[in-house]
Amino acid sequence: MAPVALFLLTIAGIFLIGALGEIVFKRTRVPDVVWLLVAGVMLGPVTGTVTPEDLAAIAPFFGALTLVVVLFNGGTQLDLPQILRAAPRSSLLSLLTFLVTVAVVAACTMPLRSIGWFPAEWTWTHGLLLGCILGGSSSIIVMPAMLLSRIEDRTASLINLESAFTDAFCVVGATALIQILLASGDETVSAGATLMRSFGLGASLGLAAGFGWLVVLRALHSSEHAYPVTLAALLILYVAIDAAGGSAALGILAFAVVVGNAEHFKGILKLEEDFILSDDVRGFHQQVTFIVKSFFFTFIGAMLTPPWSLVAIGLGLGVVLLIARAPAVWLSLWGGGFTADSVRVVTIAMPRGLAAGVLASMPMAAGVPGTSHLPALVFAAVISSILIFTVGLPMAHRLAPPASPSA
Repeated sequence: MAPVALFLLTIAGIFLIGALGEIVFKRTRVPDVVWLLVAGVMLGPVTGTVTPEDLAAIAPFFGALTLVVVLFNGGTQLDLPQILRAAPRSSLLSLLTFLVTVAVVAACTMPLRSIGWFPAEWTWTHGLLLGCILGGSSSIIVMPAMLLSRIEDRTASLINLESAFTDAFCVVGATALIQILLASGDETVSAGATLMRSFGLGASLGLAAGFGWLVVLRALHSSEHAYPVTLAALLILYVAIDAAGGSAALGILAFAVVVGNAEHFKGILKLEEDFILSDDVRGFHQQVTFIVKSFFFTFIGAMLTPPWSLVAIGLGLGVVLLIARAPAVWLSLWGGGFTADSVRVVTIAMPRGLAAGVLASMPMAAGVPGTSHLPALVFAAVISSILIFTVGLPMAHRLAPPASPSA
């Protein structure tokens, strides 16, 4: 078959699998990303239609674009009143699960390094970096699952907010550790000292750009190009913040939260309806997110490559993530009036996804020593965690108390 024809059929197949996967998901609650991962495995390790070398060349570019799209999507879905109501409990849950996961993953890697299963350059900082990459659940998997469940609203909101918060923790923590690993020994302290500056600069520039964009939205309100212009602004903002030495990911997230919650600032800033992000823009971005998600999970499946020992370790890490999550969830929900069934639902809501996949290739692209095989390890852990979630959610779902009839 001609290369162009094969390329077009592959693109068509990915879109169809993604769309059919969402239909199957609504009926069976098996996440659609499972079928995309299977398609990627068929394209890569099984048939060899695409090679890891081909994909590795585009990974940094595709990863950066995916990060911008995913962070904007997640940020615009965060509702400020809901955040404020659930903030204490969800913040505690997010922070504890993230910190415990980072610590446990890092501790698990060091014995493996001592027996030669990890590169000689591997250090505790590398382990913490891997923990940050795998430290948070995936909002793009968790949120649709919660919408289709009969779980009580409070529990579903808690899980949704945790996934959004930990996505940010993962991005910010991983990018900070990459900076530290790239610094020489006498510069490590300096890199750590500039970390807060990076966060502050990223957040402040993102907030300023977000409030400024509310004004631009009025001029774009009736324009058919409102979304392309907004996406262009996001890409420019990402580059500008990164060039200034700030956390570009945190800046995009701050921008998205402001723009997505414009209605809550109308009274303070004396805004009009035309300043609010239109449904057309939101709908367009949902389609772009679907396309990016379809390609990226197929990409993850196709990137599973030798050494197979690291792939096996990655699959095992999925189980480690669940074990580490259980006590953190119990501590976070203790005293909150949650039933044992709800605790089980929160515990199993631990699939890793786009954030982990995007971050997996960043250390290698940045030139961090000892991270060349990190993508395969992380991708295997992502697949393992999704499979655990897929099998465990229906079981926990049957046990969990239903949502109120008015929900």
